[in-house]
Parts: sequence; structure tokens; C-alpha cells
Amino acid sequence: VILSLAVNLEWELWQMDVKNAFLQGELEEEVYMTPPPGLEDKVTPGKILRLRKAIYGLKQSPRAWYQKLSLTLLDRGFNRSEADHTLFTLKSQAGIVVILIYVDDIIISGNDKVRIQATKEYLKSMFQRVLEIYV
Repeated sequence: VILSLAVNLEWELWQMDVKNAFLQGELEEEVYMTPPPGLEDKVTPGKILRLRKAIYGLKQSPRAWYQKLSLTLLDRGFNRSEADHTLFTLKSQAGIVVILIYVDDIIISGNDKVRIQATKEYLKSMFQRVLEIYV
């Protein structure tokens, strides 16, 4: 629906991909693990490791990433849709910015070009390795 809306209203459409997104999330609870292959000899036998950040393969990682991205957008003034928690909007007198999230991909559109550019720059400053593509 958002893509159709953007095309019909002739809005710019940007796609951003956050590389290693799941590694950028913060864990809310303590998580422990046995040493991964190759590190067993670096850890005292019988000891386990406490994770400080989310990692791939951890079931909490997708949620931790979503929470970090969501809070980043909410802190920037975006509103999260009650009907679709992957849809965020920022309205002003100048227009609207619409953000749609799918895992580590972010679609940005709207008619407020200044805020779109500012949002893209902000996201690139907040997350490591963000690839930006004009669609």
C-alpha cells in the first residue's frame, strides 16, 4: 500500500539496508552461552560466557533490533501505527515522512524532502553500515 501511495503521489522513495542489524540490538536480559567453536581454549574449563550484545542465532536478537530501531524513530518524533507496528509516520506543516520496516530493511517516503534527508542522515549516524538506495 505504501509503495502504491508513493507512486501515485509521486513521492521520492528510498530504501535503506542496515548491515549486521541484529548485532546492533541491546539485550534486555542476561544471556549466557558456552564458548563457541574456536574459543574453548580461551575460556577456563567449566566456565560460560555472558553476552553483552545480541548476536545472530539468538532468539532475542530480532526483537532487540526492532526495539532499538523503534525507540530511535520514536525519539526522533515519529509515531508508530497501532494497526501495523512496522509503520512509522512523522507529520508536520511541511508534509509527511513515512517509514516502513521489514527486518533490517527500511523504506522511507513522503513529501517532506527536508525531513526525509534529515531522517536518512540521522539513521546513518545512529547505526553502523547503512546502505542507502534511491528507488
